[in-house]
Amino acid sequence: MSLTGFFFVQVQESQKQNEQVNRSIEAQREEQFKKWGTDKLIKPNEISKKAKELLAKRIEKQTLEELINLAEQANRAANLIDFITDEYRSYYSDNYRYEFIQIKVAPFYNAYVSLSNSFKSYRDQCNFNIGLKHKEKGNGVVAFFYFRDAFRLSTFTEDEGDHKGMRYKAEIEMKKLLGLEDIGTFIYWK
Repeated sequence: MSLTGFFFVQVQESQKQNEQVNRSIEAQREEQFKKWGTDKLIKPNEISKKAKELLAKRIEKQTLEELINLAEQANRAANLIDFITDEYRSYYSDNYRYEFIQIKVAPFYNAYVSLSNSFKSYRDQCNFNIGLKHKEKGNGVVAFFYFRDAFRLSTFTEDEGDHKGMRYKAEIEMKKLLGLEDIGTFIYWK
């Protein structure tokens, strides 16, 4: 095979690979459209405002519909923000040894992580409040699984205050429903 023929084959192979990558990207994008829809993109600042307003009300004034809707929207916001966070995380972890990366990239990464975590906290509080409402109505099984969502989706421990955050509160409620109050609850790494 001549050198020209070799390069022609190489170019053809490269074009085939590029076409496969493009099809793969397009297929992934189509999957995202199916999962997330294409009708309207949520606005995190609007959701944050709604969350602060709703969760500032006494629980008796919060409706199940409002809480369920807010939990879903807050979760969507966190997941969409995490798409950005993931790229920062990947770049940062690939290059963390370089001080300029730590100085220049970390603030943006940390801002996205903090923002995503705030939406996760709204989601978890909504799930917890939904559990409380169902518990009050005598729907123990439904309450248990909303408490479970608040428990499993929240951070393992709280860094501030008495360290009895959402995970702790949700576990206490699940134990009450199961009659297992005599079993201790993890609070903080000591």
